[in-house]
Amino acid sequence: MSEKVATRQHVVKDGDRACDAYSALIDQVGRLADVVEAIGNGIARPTGQSLARWQVLAEVEHEAAPVGAIACRLGHTRQAVQRVADLLVEDELACYRPNPAHQRAKLLEVTPTGRAALHRMQAAYTQLALRTTEGLDPERLNLARETLGELQRRLESELP
Repeated sequence: MSEKVATRQHVVKDGDRACDAYSALIDQVGRLADVVEAIGNGIARPTGQSLARWQVLAEVEHEAAPVGAIACRLGHTRQAVQRVADLLVEDELACYRPNPAHQRAKLLEVTPTGRAALHRMQAAYTQLALRTTEGLDPERLNLARETLGELQRRLESELP
């Protein structure tokens, strides 16, 4: 048994209701993340994109930005975002332009072709959001978001 599973099982066996609820929530968030990734890739596929490419395009939809800043906002490594950005440029969905604030860190900017693909993905996402939130209480969704945000902040404080 892996150390991670053993630790989680120990927490669950501990009997603390908050720990039990926390463990169940973390498991559910992991499963949700998998579904969100699959759905995002499914929405992006008809435009010839992936979820990763969609996320990078969305980050520069309104304002060009250096790859490092995009990576920071997305919580990904600069190298991973650089690979995606280079592919977007190669496919003419984005372009690099000079950055007046930094000679070497060029700005990534969405092209009209990239903007059209992005808008198609966003329209499909809006339809999905309308279908999946029908009948849900917006206050409960906001409470879930706030709770997840608080857990994220607490977990980030535990990072080495």
